[in-house]
Amino acid sequence: MRILLLGSLLLIASCGTQESKTPKPSKKPTATAKPTVNTGHVHTQEGQQTVSMSLSLAGITLDVNALGALAPNSEYHVEMSLIAGTPGATVRLWIGEKTGVGSMKTKADGHGDHYHAHLLAPKEINEKTAMWVEVQSVTGDREIGRIALQ
Repeated sequence: MRILLLGSLLLIASCGTQESKTPKPSKKPTATAKPTVNTGHVHTQEGQQTVSMSLSLAGITLDVNALGALAPNSEYHVEMSLIAGTPGATVRLWIGEKTGVGSMKTKADGHGDHYHAHLLAPKEINEKTAMWVEVQSVTGDREIGRIALQ
């Protein structure tokens, strides 16, 4: 999985388009208690979108990288690295509306300080469709954050 993602990212970086050279946002953790999102979007020539951002939820900060196309029943591949907080949190993700109705929720596979998941977009996409990340920390704190995909 990592090799596929790395190969895709190298292909994106080597295509030489102006959009692919946009600076990525800072990955420094934030000091606020509310969910924070710093996002950068790059569109590839194949119509897939790369989302790179940091997200602070439930006392941890994750560096999130997602690759996919927002279309009915399409798939996003998500890699996350823990950049602040205690390892061991449970991370659940889905694409759709915040309620999760009509979406397939996925628990990310966690390996120490990194996580990965494959998300399936619902068959109906609307203006409320986003990627949702729910983090449950090792202390039991739970918080949901939104990642815009459109």
